[in-house]
Amino acid sequence: MPVPLSPPLCSPECVPRIQRAIAAALAHYMSAPIAPPYYVRGCIPEPDEAAVTVALWTGPAARDKWNLFLLIPLVSDGLVVSAVQVTTGLMRLGRGTHIFGSAGRRFDGKPVLRGSQLVAGRPLRASKSSESSACPCLEGSEPEGPKGFYYQRPGQLTWY
Repeated sequence: MPVPLSPPLCSPECVPRIQRAIAAALAHYMSAPIAPPYYVRGCIPEPDEAAVTVALWTGPAARDKWNLFLLIPLVSDGLVVSAVQVTTGLMRLGRGTHIFGSAGRRFDGKPVLRGSQLVAGRPLRASKSSESSACPCLEGSEPEGPKGFYYQRPGQLTWY
């Protein structure tokens, strides 16, 4: 008989923890390209669902930029997506943005694309102390800091 999988997120506190971890991981790429020519412009937590919107732009000079917004789910195929998976998925991002469909929403006046093709969930590992699966959002220490950030205008950073 197959062993039932645990729920993808162990508690409502998982979503903000994962959002904080993703924001912390992506904050480094505001000054270094995550995937040439893309720089991270923001990581906006979605208030009503387990997801983040990642804002990218194609250059450090504001007049030369081109915006791209991707909605990245925190659960993919019923499995939790980690900050490492989001970062590596974005690092593989090439110029083939035509493969992404619309997420049916807009942010900062621009269409948001579905970024679910960039990430895949990972199976939950069994806890050493019990037979149930451990929640991956509890691995390591509690992520500190904001759940997200966004450059409203060049030089005007907003933290969430």
